[in-house]
Amino acid sequence: MEHVIRPYNTIGALGAVAVLAAGAAAGGTCDPPHNETCSGQVVFTTADLPFEDAGLIGCVNDIVDKPYWDIFYRYDCAVTADHTFEMCDSAQDAYIRIYVNGCGWLDGDEFAVGDDECPGSPPNADPVITVPLTAGTSYWIELGTWRPDRPWGAPNIPFQFRVTVESCHGDTNGDLTVDILDLLGLLAAWGSNDPAYDIDGDGTVGITDFLAILAAWGDC
Repeated sequence: MEHVIRPYNTIGALGAVAVLAAGAAAGGTCDPPHNETCSGQVVFTTADLPFEDAGLIGCVNDIVDKPYWDIFYRYDCAVTADHTFEMCDSAQDAYIRIYVNGCGWLDGDEFAVGDDECPGSPPNADPVITVPLTAGTSYWIELGTWRPDRPWGAPNIPFQFRVTVESCHGDTNGDLTVDILDLLGLLAAWGSNDPAYDIDGDGTVGITDFLAILAAWGDC
């Protein structure tokens, strides 16, 4: 994919005041989340997948251009595999931008963009995007809204965010390998209805799940 580099700017105090005032006019004050800016980014890794977060989208346009209000994450990838990023249960018109080599257009390169792929139409046209990621690479993620005018966008809107990695049959911990860790986890869950280890879906972790792990042994 060809990388597109665009200028990155951080809004100053006057700009922040203007946006916060707009939020107040729209129905209340805006309380900035801790990952409002790149410096406050939430960091997660492959070991945290599936990763889920929810809250309010943010108060300030930290990257001056479309989109507008935004928040930031960094994903430290440990497996080469397809990953899915989605915001299908968010409010209004949300988007996902993914960068490599840094956060935003000045420090990094735009890697992928998701917008309007979830079922529905404005004001709930939200993104879901599946992209191949590479082990040993960090990816910066910007979530936000596209437009400052209602009903498509406003500061402080609710969002839902989820990241998953493509796995394989018998890979119970999502590391793309069926090995002793999966087997030990299954033995610890033996006799329960833990869906992570109930590979055959019969409602009980047992011998058929054990045999499924042995049959799938190795890399995905």
